[in-house]
Amino acid sequence: MPYPVKENVQRDLQNYHQRIRTVVDQAWAEWRAMAAYRAKNSFAPFLYSRTVANIMFDGIARYAIAEFGGDPSVHVEIESQTVKLFFKGTVFARFKKGDDNKLGQNIPTQAALAFEFVDGMLPGLPAETAKVEFIWLANEINTRLEHVLVVARDGDRLLWDYELDEPAAGTVIPFPERPTPPAPAGSDDDLVKPKVSEVKKPREEE
Repeated sequence: MPYPVKENVQRDLQNYHQRIRTVVDQAWAEWRAMAAYRAKNSFAPFLYSRTVANIMFDGIARYAIAEFGGDPSVHVEIESQTVKLFFKGTVFARFKKGDDNKLGQNIPTQAALAFEFVDGMLPGLPAETAKVEFIWLANEINTRLEHVLVVARDGDRLLWDYELDEPAAGTVIPFPERPTPPAPAGSDDDLVKPKVSEVKKPREEE
């Protein structure tokens, strides 16, 4: 398979960017709600760091299936241990937690290695298919989601990446100032008052 071209992938995924980011954000919100519940009830911290990644992956898989499962332009491939998405027949992608090198970590199975290396062949995919990862990165204590990236790799080497920004907050539209209401009918302000000229009295004869 040829090296994935960043500009081509950005173009083909352009209409999906916000939806991909929303899938990750929804899973993250679910994890943070769970963390808040555990803290409120004084539950002990998780023993293994991978637990959060597993919780996130399960949430991402569920939200991705719900988001893209009914989209005819996206083929959702549900496997026993992962979910993969095929966009417009040109971009094949999976979600992963990233490491310090912005790369997803995997058990080196034959299928995983075929995905990670540019020249790895995946059954049923056209030779020109671009393979990418949707990577999420959190801070060290998993309290803040810091980045969601589209990443291309060749083995352990990062080829390129670009950021999927958070959805923009709603724009606040200022309302125009209310005009001064007209005076109620029948009030003094609503009446036209004639100008009264002062009439001078004739001078009395001395």
